[in-house]
Amino acid sequence: MMEETSTQNIDRRIQKAAEAFQFLKNTTVIERAEFMNAVADQIEVLGVELLEVTHQETSLPLARLIGEKVRTVGQWRSYAKAVASGIYTEARIDLAQPEKQKGDLRKYNVGIGPVVVFGASNFPFAFSTAGGDTASAIGAGCPVIIKAHPAHPQTSQMMADAITAVVKAFGWPEGVFSHITGTSYEIGGYLTQHEDIRAVAFTGSFNGGKALFDIANSRENPIPVFAEMGSINPVFAFQNLLENKAESLAKEYSTSLTLGAGQFCTNPGVFIALKGKALDRFINALKEEIQNVAPATMLHKGILESFEKNRNIATEQTDIEIIASSNTDAENDQGSASVIKTNAKTFLNNPVLSEEVFGPFGIVVACETDEEIMKIAQQLKGQLTITIAATDEDVRSNPILINILKDKCGRLLFNGMPTGVEVVYAMQHGGPFPSTTDSRFTSVGPDAVKRFVRPISFQNWPDEFLPDELKNGNPLQISRMVDGVMNSESLKLQTT
Repeated sequence: MMEETSTQNIDRRIQKAAEAFQFLKNTTVIERAEFMNAVADQIEVLGVELLEVTHQETSLPLARLIGEKVRTVGQWRSYAKAVASGIYTEARIDLAQPEKQKGDLRKYNVGIGPVVVFGASNFPFAFSTAGGDTASAIGAGCPVIIKAHPAHPQTSQMMADAITAVVKAFGWPEGVFSHITGTSYEIGGYLTQHEDIRAVAFTGSFNGGKALFDIANSRENPIPVFAEMGSINPVFAFQNLLENKAESLAKEYSTSLTLGAGQFCTNPGVFIALKGKALDRFINALKEEIQNVAPATMLHKGILESFEKNRNIATEQTDIEIIASSNTDAENDQGSASVIKTNAKTFLNNPVLSEEVFGPFGIVVACETDEEIMKIAQQLKGQLTITIAATDEDVRSNPILINILKDKCGRLLFNGMPTGVEVVYAMQHGGPFPSTTDSRFTSVGPDAVKRFVRPISFQNWPDEFLPDELKNGNPLQISRMVDGVMNSESLKLQTT
């Protein structure tokens, strides 16, 4: 049943979240990890009904949903393991040195307060109600208020029920997790403006993320908005590799470009290379690949309409050549793959061509010179990913270009394609603006927890009153930096 979304209801939910935050502040990393593992267990037992409901709401294939559910369970468990280790507590202890008139200082990270999470449309499990944002916020010790995505309300409710069941089983306050539904943009704005909200996590369009960011920064007490807003994720193909692998690279690029009807924020929307016989071979092979890609049902009508609108805008620009489109006619709610070609001068001078088209659509940019490739790199906005399709020799020969590209993205690939995003410590899913609002953080991998903590320092406090993370005995057995040395040992000090 859909929850009411009146401002009174929202106010009540936020008040309960604020109260729950006071509870969570006194939980240890071990206790929160146990909670997170219990949520993983609860999601894991959701069976065929969940998959069928989500398939009906999103049109995503069952095989994809099965994999995403496994990923979601894995996120909760891997984040829980990281939280329990104390890695995000970042406990720091500098012991007193009376002879130097230096006091005892101890610092660790705590949750920043209630977090609003906006569910994403393209990952109904992994980036929505029970997704990585929710898991990392709770791991940090922050209550979560989820704004469900209207494209999959039943899926969201089922996931919310799973988390709520764990809250009840643990006897934790109701406000640890709240689920709000509704379709109006005003709800998101109201949540972001509320004085008791301390952070926002968002995955979606640039317009949506930037609007929330602006609201948050116009508050009397500004708060962080961690918005992942997508990008064109360019592929720079270097000459040696292109000459040797034009046809296989075309297949690889087409597969990534059209995966999941192109509905990934890491979709490689632009391919950049020097014009010539090697690029001609690539284009000929790409044409054949794209023509054979069958249209696919997109997540919902709004995404299809936006895709077709933005694709048509790009295609109707001057100095554009259509390379290929799918040979199969699209039916209702289906997106049809297509690729266009332009030259570097047009690409550089027409900002429309540097905007993300969310769906199975790509642009090949044929450059006359290496200098044009350099100009494109210099002009690029911030990206989630940039791919270097190159040999070792290509990289050795282009150090300046590679250095420039390092400044433009969160993840720099050497060959391969960017659509696979591993949930591991070393993953960086976030890049310079406008791909995200804060390039220092990731929304994938255990390090996502870092977004929702802040440091607090205790000076000259008796051991009895310190949090467990900072006590002499180190009861949680976490790794801590003591006088500049990392260890997990207890401190044999005389307490007062």
